[in-house]
Amino acid sequence: MVETVNVPGEWREQIHPRRGGTAGPRAVLDEDAALKAREWERAAWPIVEEMLEHERTVPEIGRAVRAWADGEPDPAGAAAVAAVVLEHLEGTDGAAFLDAWVLDRGLAFAACAVTEASSIALGPVLRQVTPDPDGVIRLIAYSDPSEGWRGEIRRSTSTDHFGVNRWIAGDAVVKRLRTLLAAAPEAEYRDAVARLSAHRGDALGRRTASYLVPTETAWMDESVGDSFGDRVLDLEHVLCSLSSAAHVARVGWTPEVTPAVIGTLLDGLGADALPLLNRALRFASDDAAEARTIVKALLEIADEGVFLFLLDHMGESGMPAALQQAAERHPAHALRALVPLAGDDTTRGLQTAGVLRGLLHRDLGLAEALPPGAVEALLPRPAVPDGDDLPDVLAGKPARSAKVDWADPALLPQIRTRGGDRALPANATKRLLTLLATKAPEVADVHEFCDRHSLAEFSWALFQRWHALGAPSRHNWALAQLGLIGDDTTVRRLSPLIRLWPGEGRTGRAAAALDVLARIGSDVALTHLFELTRRGRYKGLKARAARKIDEIAAARGITPDALADRAVPDFGLDEEGTLVLDYGPRRFTVTFDEQLVPLVVEPNGKIRKSAPKPGPKDDPALAPAAHALFTGLKKDLRTIADQEIKRLELAMTTRRGWTPDDFRALFVTHPLLGHIARRLVWITDTGTAFRVAEDRTYADINDDAFVPAPGARVSIAHPILLDDDLDAWAELFADYEILQPFEQLGRPVYRLTGDERAAHRLARVEGLVLSYGKAKGHSQGRWESLDANGDFAGGWLARRDPAGLYVVADLSPGLYYYMYGEGEDQKINTLWAGAVPANAPQDTVPLGQVDPVTLSEAVHDLVRSAS
Repeated sequence: MVETVNVPGEWREQIHPRRGGTAGPRAVLDEDAALKAREWERAAWPIVEEMLEHERTVPEIGRAVRAWADGEPDPAGAAAVAAVVLEHLEGTDGAAFLDAWVLDRGLAFAACAVTEASSIALGPVLRQVTPDPDGVIRLIAYSDPSEGWRGEIRRSTSTDHFGVNRWIAGDAVVKRLRTLLAAAPEAEYRDAVARLSAHRGDALGRRTASYLVPTETAWMDESVGDSFGDRVLDLEHVLCSLSSAAHVARVGWTPEVTPAVIGTLLDGLGADALPLLNRALRFASDDAAEARTIVKALLEIADEGVFLFLLDHMGESGMPAALQQAAERHPAHALRALVPLAGDDTTRGLQTAGVLRGLLHRDLGLAEALPPGAVEALLPRPAVPDGDDLPDVLAGKPARSAKVDWADPALLPQIRTRGGDRALPANATKRLLTLLATKAPEVADVHEFCDRHSLAEFSWALFQRWHALGAPSRHNWALAQLGLIGDDTTVRRLSPLIRLWPGEGRTGRAAAALDVLARIGSDVALTHLFELTRRGRYKGLKARAARKIDEIAAARGITPDALADRAVPDFGLDEEGTLVLDYGPRRFTVTFDEQLVPLVVEPNGKIRKSAPKPGPKDDPALAPAAHALFTGLKKDLRTIADQEIKRLELAMTTRRGWTPDDFRALFVTHPLLGHIARRLVWITDTGTAFRVAEDRTYADINDDAFVPAPGARVSIAHPILLDDDLDAWAELFADYEILQPFEQLGRPVYRLTGDERAAHRLARVEGLVLSYGKAKGHSQGRWESLDANGDFAGGWLARRDPAGLYVVADLSPGLYYYMYGEGEDQKINTLWAGAVPANAPQDTVPLGQVDPVTLSEAVHDLVRSAS
């Protein structure tokens, strides 16, 4: 039998008791009712005899009835007589027969008689009515009943939909009998079970017996698969018969949400009832009373599955509070269930971290049962004394505010002062919470007084706590405050969530989080904003991120591209673009390859792809910090490196340039991008190509020193601009073993012939065929397919050069919207150039007037996509 759980006291009078489980209400027998039952039997005997004589009465039942009449203890006979009484005499009550059977013949006999009664039926088997050939259904009515009109006594069949045996389903009969059996002495109970086994008979009898003695799990194993539905006992009785997870798996119904049923499921199944409760909650989500009943049951179950269950329903009313209560009641189970989820970059990860942090702050001893490091980030740091000499904004007794009452400082990390050896007192922390809730400008004073990292950790813990409480909208300031006291770590934690939230129906929260990144405003924050414009499945989010970048750039008086240049973090690298990992007795140097993948160089020159784990001889404080520093750097670069490399490749193909001073500051001396700058060939607007040497000086193709003129523009050299020097540059880079971050010197180039420069169409690409997917992909990338109104055109792809001319490929049949599957392949009819793109060539110009880089890249895209 499944280990039971506690059933709430107020439900115990309503449950269906089972032997060995929670005691139910006391069942009382009624002598007067039993006397009435005996009288009714005598009064109905003539009717019984009439029905016994019917030609279709089952002989076996007839013999049982006569045996009962002769005083023999025959349960089937007793059940049949009771069925006749209840069908044909007015003012009778089935419960009285239970009283009579128990008092006259004992509990085991009564159980057998009720089980037999479940399959007794009276009268003819109903036949399916079919229309006559003319389509009319004709019924025959008997106005002068003949002998035997009441019909026969028989067993129920699958066509009986309204059997007279439904009387046993009443609480006063079958539930009261089960209550008596559950409380009976052991010998009497075992006798009832033994005798019942001979009366289970058909599916109806099996179902009744399984309900009466649910301890016989093998009986329910057999009965749960029977297909008689609830024609005798109700669904409630079937559910109250379940005793194992295997039974639950075979039941496809949703339980009725009443204290009687839910309490009995708890009593009989314990944690195995969770699938049924989950199913019930899905259907009860609009019924607050039913939902409260289910939650009440969940709080009694000490099982890890409860916490996963509640997390799945966190968006529903009352579930966040239920999760908190369940964790406080069953902390050990909560830890086992939630710890594996707390590190996820998901909403669920936030919720679980908030719950766990609260548990661990209340009882630090809980962490002793966990593996080392399992929830280190959520554990309270060693306490330090309260600080004094507080800034005025944090001094004094805080005012009580409903906005911040939920944010208990005792469940959040201490905020340390700038020196790190003191902490804000509880009252000062409460005053800070009020400042954050009102977005008060005085928060800036707190920045100056407190340790920035400590503030950011407090901020994120507060954000987690908000999610653990269901992220109530009335406290949305818990998200906004991240922008007030968060840092780059906050940005890294928040960005994955921003990408997820639109898909979870939290578009508004994602939009508010973009404001947080903008408010933090660091290089890392801007870099993540740029990343959100380039990647992600949600166009609305990408567009909003782009608008946010435009706003920031406008506020600074620069273009979005210039903002992107200045938003690349240096990650604490030194002037040489390296980072030292100090393990105490060991030191390692971090450098980068051509893809900005960080590499660890050991003192002996050996290169590793990751930092070594701290060892027993390493400094216990320095080594873990250094290892964590490298891990964070590697994670950041997974986001930033690819973004920056693609940005520079785009700058090459669009011929974007910089002043010599900006070029040096943004690339050459930048600790991170300097690793890229040295791997590319650069060119001035006067046509002189050069590279950046290891010492950050510039050298031309002959390795002679070169200095751009003060008024020059420096850009990344597209290979078509290197003319006859392209092979020489490729050979030089090969000699120096310089690997490039993207295809530059080895990039295919497409130069126009003399005739093609004068032509208005490029015949060499006409007739190429692109798959629909590749052509549509171009329209969403560096090519355009929008008309003057900004609507999707679909009949052409266009690429704009720096002077404003368009290279246009008109397509057949065209890129139009397809609701299902792939569209048709796209044939390039003509490739031409002009001031305005269109479906067919118009106002064309000679191709030689187009920027050669733009034209080369256009042909490269089309040829590659058609191959």
